[in-house]
Amino acid sequence: MFKNYIKIAWRNLRKNKMTTTLSLFGLILGVTCFMLLGTYILNEFRYDRFNEKADRIVFVNYSYKSPSDVEATHTRNTPTAVAPVAKREFYEVEDAVRIYRYDRREVEVGNSHFTEANMLLADPAIFTIFSFDFINGNPVTALDKPNTIVITQHTAKKYFKDQPALGKSIVIDDKVWEVTGVVKDNPPYSSLQFDLAGSYLSSKRSEREIWNSANDHSYLLLKSPDQRAQAEQKFNAYVQNQFQDDFKGGYTMHFDFVPLTEDHLSSAASGNLKTYLFILGAIAVLLLTIAAINFTNLMTAKSVERLQEIGVRKVMGASRKSLIIQFLTEAAIITLLAVCTGTLIAIGLMPAFNKLTNLNISLTSWNGTYFALSLVLLFVTTALLAGGWPALVLSRFKPVNALKNKATSLTNTTGLRKFLVVFQFTVSIIFIIGTLVAKKQLNFISNADTGLNRSNVVVVDASSMGQNTVESFKKKLLASQYISSVTASSDTPVDIKGGYSIKVNGQESGMSITAAPVDKDYITTLGMRLIAGTNFNESDKLQVQQPDDARVYAFMLNKTAVDQLGFTPEEAVGKSVNLNGRKGFTKGVLQDFNFASLHQNIAPVVLFAEYDWTAKILAKIQGNTSQGLAAVQQVWNEFNPDSALLYSFLDNDYQNLYKSEQRTAEILNIFSAITILVSCLGLFGLSVFMAAQRKKEIGIRKVLGASVAQITYLLSVNFLKLIGIALCIALPLAWYFTTNWLQGFAYKIAEPYGLYILSGCITIGIAMLTLSIQAIKAAIQNPVKSLRTE
Repeated sequence: MFKNYIKIAWRNLRKNKMTTTLSLFGLILGVTCFMLLGTYILNEFRYDRFNEKADRIVFVNYSYKSPSDVEATHTRNTPTAVAPVAKREFYEVEDAVRIYRYDRREVEVGNSHFTEANMLLADPAIFTIFSFDFINGNPVTALDKPNTIVITQHTAKKYFKDQPALGKSIVIDDKVWEVTGVVKDNPPYSSLQFDLAGSYLSSKRSEREIWNSANDHSYLLLKSPDQRAQAEQKFNAYVQNQFQDDFKGGYTMHFDFVPLTEDHLSSAASGNLKTYLFILGAIAVLLLTIAAINFTNLMTAKSVERLQEIGVRKVMGASRKSLIIQFLTEAAIITLLAVCTGTLIAIGLMPAFNKLTNLNISLTSWNGTYFALSLVLLFVTTALLAGGWPALVLSRFKPVNALKNKATSLTNTTGLRKFLVVFQFTVSIIFIIGTLVAKKQLNFISNADTGLNRSNVVVVDASSMGQNTVESFKKKLLASQYISSVTASSDTPVDIKGGYSIKVNGQESGMSITAAPVDKDYITTLGMRLIAGTNFNESDKLQVQQPDDARVYAFMLNKTAVDQLGFTPEEAVGKSVNLNGRKGFTKGVLQDFNFASLHQNIAPVVLFAEYDWTAKILAKIQGNTSQGLAAVQQVWNEFNPDSALLYSFLDNDYQNLYKSEQRTAEILNIFSAITILVSCLGLFGLSVFMAAQRKKEIGIRKVLGASVAQITYLLSVNFLKLIGIALCIALPLAWYFTTNWLQGFAYKIAEPYGLYILSGCITIGIAMLTLSIQAIKAAIQNPVKSLRTE
């Protein structure tokens, strides 16, 4: 019997080629998008869960505030004391690890030289807390001695080819390090990424437990996941007790213990990523739902031509149950084809999707069993959603009405079909508006005046250079006709990290401030604007190259810092300054500039002339960019012939602050277009249905002299009313969603009312184009064909 259902279903599907093609195409699109977006979302939620002890690991966030601060400073960096104190003092903490990252290191292996930008130092417990797979070595003892190092499988092959790496020596920073372990390459869904992991004991950082600076990442392994809140409360109470006088003076420190499995999606780690995943998940589900709705509409529209078949089958004794099974079988065949084809297409498109999102994901993110169950669930849900309504509606036709070709049952479901059209286009309009608003906000971010000139500035990683080499390197660069100016600093101006305390004019309590040591040409190279005082000069440089006790520092404060200190810019100039023991005076006041994402308000910042160490060299290119970059490369080769030039453009560094937004916007652009396409398929399906129902009416109107334009209007006007209703529903919803999203930016576009109007026009235009195709086709049809049975 079931074999017979399949034969009949296949015959009907082949007979109705247009309906089958459109239904299949829409469902394939829906399934493909669902699989791509589902894999992406699953990968993000899968982060760090591969660790066997993931449920007991917490990441420590840190916030602090001085009496003069307007608000607390929040950071993911912690003092060196946090991990050892937590392990030593609290029963709830089984183990702890500190991780300190290096930006760049030069590695010598025999006569070969390598430049590594992904090295960290870690306490020995890293490999007993986290589940990294060891190929060689002992995870318990691998980092329990200074100058020992564990490398990844990829790094081992790069350094030693096919030779065993264990026990070999490599040279980093003129120190010999012993390779004590080789691990498999880090999983892409691990938030802890490294190529080399050296022993924390190799650094002077390990010699003291300090609380007054924060540069480590701290992870704690709890004895039980249920003890997180208790451990956090006890730890903060301990800190408050240790620093009672500071807390009484208005200083505060607070530590948050974030579960490792939640950390990747926390706002501190990823900004608005959780919100964006929710948006993309909604797109995946709604796309598949709209595709199923289209299938339903198309099957119902085409079923008008099958009323006599249904009547004959009922007269011959077919039960309602058998008809329901028949229609569900047809839906199941199309759904099965769509699920299989869509999954294969998703696999084929995965490399392109990875390139679009700048990720490295695959269907291996799915557990094999769960993947199979998901496909089965996807198949059953879609088949029931797409075929259930037509099966129930068509199977209850009375044989007499069916044989007379009276589609009364279908007429009674007009309200539901109208609702589905409104639903489809409400979703499409919201996506269109969301895409346009996101694009406009990202354009605003890209072109916003952030108080400094980022164009044509190349940032060179100079962390491995000595200060004398830096000075010579800068002079050589300035000799090039393609370089207009050169400067240096500890951080790039869009990622200043240093947390300090500043006292001005003998204040008793300091104010927390972000600070960075810079070269004297920093202000001019980046086009920053002075609003009071004068720029750094050669004298300021000479004063900070004196012995420590004789140094006099020159400081540049931004306007926000001056305002919070209670001075006007003019009053601030010349005031005495103490920055964490660095004594000097205010040389000038800068117009505010953004040194962090536009998600955040501008915070107090101070720049000070200092030449003890440099991590970044910034060169302003004039003329041809490629020639300027070639000049930088040439000078680099003269100074560092055995290491690679690591560089970036300041503009790109700035754009990287908005990776999540840019990635989501790119995905929205594509999948919003697909949503509109699938919705138009549904609209086309309903227009086919309406034209089929009104075939004789159209014939009579043509005989009576109606024009093609009049008939086209007749068939389109009701649909345009539905789209008008969809607009009325979508616009306030879109306003609510986009306004909430924009609230996440401290600096944002004005209310984009023009985009709402544009979205409405786009939707109506697309709908008119879709409807006119079928309406004109029905209007120009020969009326004899539709009236010959009367």
